[in-house]
Amino acid sequence: MDIVINTIPLLSRLTGVGNCIYHTARALLEADPHNRYWFYYGYFSDRLICPARPEETPRDAVSDVLHSAKAFIDRHPTLRGVIRDVQHAYHRFAAGTLRFDLYYEPNYIPLDLAARKVVTTVHDLSFIFHPEWHPKDRIDVFPEQFRRRIGRSDLITADSEFTRGELLELLKIDEARVRVVYPGYDQSLFQQHSADQLERFRKAHKLPERYVLFVGSIEPRKNIDRLLEAYGRLPEALKQEFPLVLAGFAGWRNESTMRRLEEMTEYVTFLGYLDVEQLALAYGAATVFAYPSLYEGFGLPPLEALASGCPVLASDIPPLREVCGEAAYFVEPESTDSITEGLRNLLTDNDSQQTLSAKGLDRAQSFGWERTAREMLAVFEELHGA
Repeated sequence: MDIVINTIPLLSRLTGVGNCIYHTARALLEADPHNRYWFYYGYFSDRLICPARPEETPRDAVSDVLHSAKAFIDRHPTLRGVIRDVQHAYHRFAAGTLRFDLYYEPNYIPLDLAARKVVTTVHDLSFIFHPEWHPKDRIDVFPEQFRRRIGRSDLITADSEFTRGELLELLKIDEARVRVVYPGYDQSLFQQHSADQLERFRKAHKLPERYVLFVGSIEPRKNIDRLLEAYGRLPEALKQEFPLVLAGFAGWRNESTMRRLEEMTEYVTFLGYLDVEQLALAYGAATVFAYPSLYEGFGLPPLEALASGCPVLASDIPPLREVCGEAAYFVEPESTDSITEGLRNLLTDNDSQQTLSAKGLDRAQSFGWERTAREMLAVFEELHGA
């Protein structure tokens, strides 16, 4: 088979979806010596290029230009509508240059690339069911584009059984057309690190020996306002001993959250975006990882925390139950009291921390990019033979 994968998101700084695309593509290349893979960056290449990870995939001149153009568009959201129209026209033009046996779209909306079969991954449906959590420019376009183009897919993969159920409810299609293929995590990075590595990380970021960690964009569905309120209710001694550290993009619709962060600097530190190597150390150095998200399609940060041996406090919502199993302390995300009680109980109980750490390390072994690639390849081959 000639298989093409849309890798345009790899031209931007990587978030959750970008990391999923990169690792899935890389694992497919390693697991599948029989099929030929192409990657679409706005041009077709038979090389997997990721400017955000230059240590693994050196840039070339063309990808540098596209990386710069993508960064410019990201900084000027008012241009996105015009740029989007130009991109669609170019995709239609590019579709005439090569035709593939299978096109894999790992990011919700199939492009106009010519292929006999199309597989699309949908990570979550918050933009449909909770538009109030998203930036206006995204909601103005994304749901309509999704509904119009998802029908191109011969088969859809979802990151969880929860998202599969939402897709079936929304699209009213044959159940056989939607499969679950779980994402993985980078096992070379998210693991237990040496005490020296963790101490160097703490010193570099001026962090104490013990702290509570949150990882994610500062945006409404991550429930950070309630986390801050719950943390603020902890006894003074616990806040002194376990400050709260947040890492991630500044996000959107977060003005009140950012103000609250500024008001709580005595106990709360916002590190901003960390590259993946530093992020892995942030998990390993933390005492507890807190993730009271209101909605997820999967939950990659909790999985990375489990793999790092960090005890996890997580929302009691179906996708996080799928990811964490019995290896997390679950709280009700809409109850500040529940989050406060969970933090207090976990921070003051060393036995629970050790038990969850051990369970987490074991649970994480259920997930890996090799498994993701193997299951995705089975989908590709099934469709190709149909």
